Amino acid sequence: MTRPASRKPTAGQSTLTDRRRQNQIRTWAFVGAVVVVVGAAVWYVVDQTIKGEQDKVRPEANPAEQTIPDEGRGHAEPGSPVSYQHYPPSSGLHYNTWVSALGFFDQAWPEGYWVHNLEHGDIVVLYNCGAEGCPDLTAKLKTLFNDAPKRRCAQPKMLILPYSQGMTTPITVLGWGKQLDLAEYDEEAILNFYRRYEDRGPETVGCQ
Repeated sequence: MTRPASRKPTAGQSTLTDRRRQNQIRTWAFVGAVVVVVGAAVWYVVDQTIKGEQDKVRPEANPAEQTIPDEGRGHAEPGSPVSYQHYPPSSGLHYNTWVSALGFFDQAWPEGYWVHNLEHGDIVVLYNCGAEGCPDLTAKLKTLFNDAPKRRCAQPKMLILPYSQGMTTPITVLGWGKQLDLAEYDEEAILNFYRRYEDRGPETVGCQ
């Protein structure tokens, strides 16, 4: 018994099949694009809602805080000279890398590094012990990092450094464009400043 010969599709049938495939591809591409757009919109709304709810629990600004004029956010090569109109700086030209290990330091870092941290929303606590030193203050600052609350990241976004230029008090706390000078150690004031301005820099990056 002989099999019937298979029939090859005609040119018209091939063209119709190709059109159907193209239409299916266009349809799925459109559906994919819609899913991406809707997903991005949902993510944005959820993200902004979460941030809004988190902002509601941020403390009120300390009356002693200063708002420092923004000096920009340009990048420079590490080691190149950078200068600021206001010291200690809370914005301005900075190196294209930053202090990646957060926490307490007993050695200074050039401003070009930690101003970049401020851009990322980290809080910088500067302490000026002078020539005589301040072991009691540094002992308290060493524990401050562990006491800082965690919001978005698994570790506090805080950097504690020795510094002196432009400082009129033993402690200055900085956020991007914000400054709080303290005549003595005040953990509540520092942590409230942290809660208010942490993660509020002009650039958000992944957790370190």
